[in-house]
Amino acid sequence: MLDPKFVEYKAASEIWPTAQLLKQAEDGQLVLRFSALSADESTTLIHRLSRELPDHAVFQSRFGTEDQWVTILPLVSRAKILERRNQIRQAMAAYAQTCAELIKQYQADALASEWTVDDHGEHCQFVHSASGQTVEAPFHGLVRVDQIDPYFFALFVKSTQGLEPVAELVTHDFHDGARILEAMAAEAPEIPL
Repeated sequence: MLDPKFVEYKAASEIWPTAQLLKQAEDGQLVLRFSALSADESTTLIHRLSRELPDHAVFQSRFGTEDQWVTILPLVSRAKILERRNQIRQAMAAYAQTCAELIKQYQADALASEWTVDDHGEHCQFVHSASGQTVEAPFHGLVRVDQIDPYFFALFVKSTQGLEPVAELVTHDFHDGARILEAMAAEAPEIPL
């Protein structure tokens, strides 16, 4: 991933036309830095750019300081997601099943020694020492797509052998993971088990 590009502005009224922003963001993260931008102006700008740049995440990335940052991040295209919908559905099922199996083994004190465990509240992270597979598993079962954490799903597909066609879609773990899961939830809200 390339370093972000920074563009300095005083006010939202100075930003480039959407087509120019799109061109600047096509290679990676674009950060708009404003020296004078109110919270209301920031919210309005983020909503407008989100509508105008539907294949990008647009969010405030720096708050509470003298300058405000709005980040534009290219995401995996909906077309690519839909091309691989079957592999994604299989990956979601594998994630839910793996989470359930590991939590069950952990709670029964029957987890294989190859797994390291970090129990932290509502989730438990399992990392396989040989393969590097990373499974951040919730203690509650996963039934619906909207119950899957986008970042945890991205970590799983990127570290699990056989899920490379899905992992290839993920550049920005949280944001691409969220986009993939939102597209799948729109088609069918239940995880195929």
